[in-house]
Amino acid sequence: MANVSFEAIRLAIESRMAQWDGVPVAYDGVPNSPALEQAMAAKSSWVRLTIQHGASFTAGIGSEPCVRRSGLVMLQIFTPINSGSRPAAMLADSLAAHFEYYQAGHFSTQAASVQRIGPQDDWYLYVVSVPFRAG
Repeated sequence: MANVSFEAIRLAIESRMAQWDGVPVAYDGVPNSPALEQAMAAKSSWVRLTIQHGASFTAGIGSEPCVRRSGLVMLQIFTPINSGSRPAAMLADSLAAHFEYYQAGHFSTQAASVQRIGPQDDWYLYVVSVPFRAG
């Protein structure tokens, strides 16, 4: 089994996110798109994607070590604070369905979890967490 780099993991996750047809998305370390800036300024819905790398371990040693990597795809959903939980919950359902059990080569995701955070800094916030494995 091939070892998967952290960059390959990032590309797999961001490529999958780019296939989602929803609200504007903020990516770590990337300047905000005009659509994202407009959504933030207008206090309309948007999502922040963060990749949280977890433990890596040696799955086997043959002619060379085989490394498996794990982590979480974190999706913070920001909706207008006065719109209640429904818009955030609907986006959470859409993102969970989009990311659950996705496979690309040696990268795969598992079941999503959703956490209602509620009102936070002038937004209504939900968080979708999707565990991943690579390698």
